[in-house]
Amino acid sequence: MVPLILFLAVWAILILGFVLLSLITTAMSLRFGISGFMTVTSNAAFVIVALFVLGATCVYLLGVDWSQTISVMPTTLPSLNQ
Repeated sequence: MVPLILFLAVWAILILGFVLLSLITTAMSLRFGISGFMTVTSNAAFVIVALFVLGATCVYLLGVDWSQTISVMPTTLPSLNQ
């Protein structure tokens, strides 16, 4: 039995990686990209969409019962004779 909270921890680690890479990408785009309105607009759109998706996911995750467990290996095999 695998606790569901383990999946939350793995998800959080992956989100931290996403945030780090997003910050680096946005900073490099603004610093070394072509200066202009579309550069700032596309970066702003990326950040807004990413924050919206992460926020909606966090709101959903607040309703999950993290004390549940998941059975990775089935305890019984289905019968071949039916």
